[in-house]
Amino acid sequence: MRTAWVSVVVVLLVVALQWVPEFTPVSPASALAQAGAAPQQPGRGGGGRQGGGPNLGGGGNHAANDGPPAGVQALPIDLFTSKNFYKDRALWLDKRYYRCNNSIVLSQFWVSPRRVGDKFPASATWGDCNLDIDRQSILSPYPYKTAREHYEALLADAKKRGGPTVHTKATVPDWDGYYQRDNTHPGAWWVWGVEQPSTLVSLLTPEYQKRAVQQMYHEAVNNAPQWNASFCYPEGFIRWWGGPSGATNFQLTMSTWQVQFLSSSADNFIRQVMIGKPNHVQKVPQWYGETIGFWDGTTLISWTANVQPWSLTHSMFEISDKMETVEIVKPTNDAAGNFTGVSHETIFYDPDAFVAPVRATMLIRRVATPADPERRFSFVECMSNIVNTNGRPGQLTAADPRFVDFYGRPWAKNWEKNFEVGWDKPQEDLPKEITDIFGK
Repeated sequence: MRTAWVSVVVVLLVVALQWVPEFTPVSPASALAQAGAAPQQPGRGGGGRQGGGPNLGGGGNHAANDGPPAGVQALPIDLFTSKNFYKDRALWLDKRYYRCNNSIVLSQFWVSPRRVGDKFPASATWGDCNLDIDRQSILSPYPYKTAREHYEALLADAKKRGGPTVHTKATVPDWDGYYQRDNTHPGAWWVWGVEQPSTLVSLLTPEYQKRAVQQMYHEAVNNAPQWNASFCYPEGFIRWWGGPSGATNFQLTMSTWQVQFLSSSADNFIRQVMIGKPNHVQKVPQWYGETIGFWDGTTLISWTANVQPWSLTHSMFEISDKMETVEIVKPTNDAAGNFTGVSHETIFYDPDAFVAPVRATMLIRRVATPADPERRFSFVECMSNIVNTNGRPGQLTAADPRFVDFYGRPWAKNWEKNFEVGWDKPQEDLPKEITDIFGK
């Protein structure tokens, strides 16, 4: 009986967690500065703050106006009133088309009755039209057109100075431990969706603009979110940078031949930088791509290719199989010179999805070392009883034949239901005469 109750409680907790919005709001930050000067060629990473502009704290778009903000003229048709968003392409780069609600808000519009209003879609509320991220600060400051060109330039630069560095077990940087991203650092906020959707869409090619607006429309207007965690879809490479996934909170393991990032959300992320390998060798796309890299002193430089096309979800964007990245990871230290974490810079190259390469930067703090006796990595098995019914996600109940009681021996229940009906089963409880033996 106790086991059964535990199973019920665990299932209820899993169900509850599936309905919690994936997004974890970014922490408030005050007075964000404009991005610093672009790093010098060959693009070894500036580590500077990126994505500046006004204060975007706490998700960046909290205003919920019943009508357009003062001084803003509503469009005759917008995302909420459109009957066919495909025909509105001329309006997709106008922030008023989305009523100035950023992607975070659009993806969770129906979580708040206040935003939906009592006469939806006319009553759909407006966000703050003045909150945005400078588009130029999202674009890569480097001259390279491809990840290969960028990576090879970095490698050639290292070779000019006697590199790349070949570390031994004694010299490999001691970065092992557990990490948590600094959410007050704005460099990756655009990937989390705090900019105006029109700014995001302007970074995309026509096909991927269409895909992004399609996602915004069906999440915000039709209340039909297709979040990866709800359905136990694979997480996928691009979601490593997504705010909802939390994947940039990770366990880091260092060795001479690989650097491994291990994190989990609805499912697990495993990213391995294969040190010193000259080429990518995978023959088919990988969910997290294939990453090779080298050391330039204590700077880790890597190149990821062979990526499976996927979606960032949450009213954001999709990527193609041409997605490649160059990542530059440097140590950060406190005033006393003690290691505190890493600065992480990524340049995304995807000519199918982006009109130009884009960049995201993060500060990721080490919050514990392997010596911490309480720290563990939590390996996650994604289990869901949410399915699409008439286009919208819905939670199955135990009465539905598709429901899976993950904690109740589902394999045995299948056999019992389909092959053992009417069978005469032996007594499950041992006779008292036998149990008394163990009490003596």
